[in-house]
Amino acid sequence: MKIVIPSYNRHNSLLTLDTLKRHNIDLAQVYLFLANEEQKELYKVPDEVNVVVGILGICNIRNFMTDYFDEGEILVCIDDDIQEFKILEKSLQQVLDDSIEYLKNSPYQLLGFPPTANEFFNHTRGYKEGFYFTIGCFYIKKNDKSLRATHKLDDIEQTIKSFEKYGKVIRCSDIIFKTKCWGTGGLEKDRREDGYNGIYKSFIELQYKYPRYIASRTKKTNLCKFPIPNFRLKNKEEDVMILPKINPEIFKPLLEMLSNHKFNIKENNEANTNRSCRKNFPKHKADIFGYVKLRPVNWGHRGKYNISRKTEKKPELYNELKRIADIIVPFKWSSVLVNNNVVCGKHLDASNIGESVLISIGDYEGCNIVVNGKKYDSKYQPLIFNGSKLEHYTTDDLVGNKYSLVFYNILPDDFVKN
Repeated sequence: MKIVIPSYNRHNSLLTLDTLKRHNIDLAQVYLFLANEEQKELYKVPDEVNVVVGILGICNIRNFMTDYFDEGEILVCIDDDIQEFKILEKSLQQVLDDSIEYLKNSPYQLLGFPPTANEFFNHTRGYKEGFYFTIGCFYIKKNDKSLRATHKLDDIEQTIKSFEKYGKVIRCSDIIFKTKCWGTGGLEKDRREDGYNGIYKSFIELQYKYPRYIASRTKKTNLCKFPIPNFRLKNKEEDVMILPKINPEIFKPLLEMLSNHKFNIKENNEANTNRSCRKNFPKHKADIFGYVKLRPVNWGHRGKYNISRKTEKKPELYNELKRIADIIVPFKWSSVLVNNNVVCGKHLDASNIGESVLISIGDYEGCNIVVNGKKYDSKYQPLIFNGSKLEHYTTDDLVGNKYSLVFYNILPDDFVKN
């Protein structure tokens, strides 16, 4: 058996080694991977432990370990902060041996354990095969060098990649464990330093990359005051991608700017010749920041784009919108439509290319978005959908003051910005 432990800056709190010793695991089976020679000097571990100098970073060290071992080798992968294993019937060694044998004789690549230490949620025993989240701090795998880590949330990515390639993953319910995650040091260093905005951005990047398999929710942790994004796994396509609810505090500077902003008023009537007014939109306040398509007043403007006048007049507001976009928009965008208290009828965004992100902010209730016949609440919860293909409108029950932000793209791939 080969037990693989990556560690960083936990030379004084290497919990997993102590835990393994308490369970009578032979430490000669352990391979401890450290970031560099400086780290190696800090760690004082028993002589029988195999110490390997690797590379710094979550993804980097995971890939280094994958390359270090042979293709197809069975590896027990454990993080350095495991406080305790609770074995429900056998010894830890027996469960690990049985799990290795089960994985070796199965067509699958990944075997994980229950993601919670709460016994109330762990009634079953034995092995199950299906679509189960494999938590990154403790799992067993057949080494597959084609499944490389590319994202900070490598355990979620690993689960999905293994499921895509092998069809199922395995869950063993004979062990539950407790981990001291987000402690001092450790491989989570990058995540802690990112702060709330960086963590949120990382989650939605992965959700956008694997929309078929990931649904979002939020979870309280000791890392941030506001609940951070958390995932549940699914296996189906949906018209609208619902991103995690986001901390309203992020939007305070923008709300202050918008409260002092004078919006253009747009109205559809026979006397109005403003071509920017849209069908099924009543009188409303709205502005576009970023790029707009120039009206074909003459043939010289056909197919041309330029920065909107509002962007030029209010660069500070545009910069704040870009700051928000950097957190919640996981794809290329060129423009953002800012609406104030708009209740709109059924329509398509015919000029948009690909998907859009919609989020609504402010002190209001009601006025939900209906996409393809299904109602969604976008209040501090970004939604991603293709408005050029899916008919959508808002419910006529707005109470309060609502601002909606729609981030979208109108620029073709061959467009070159000045």
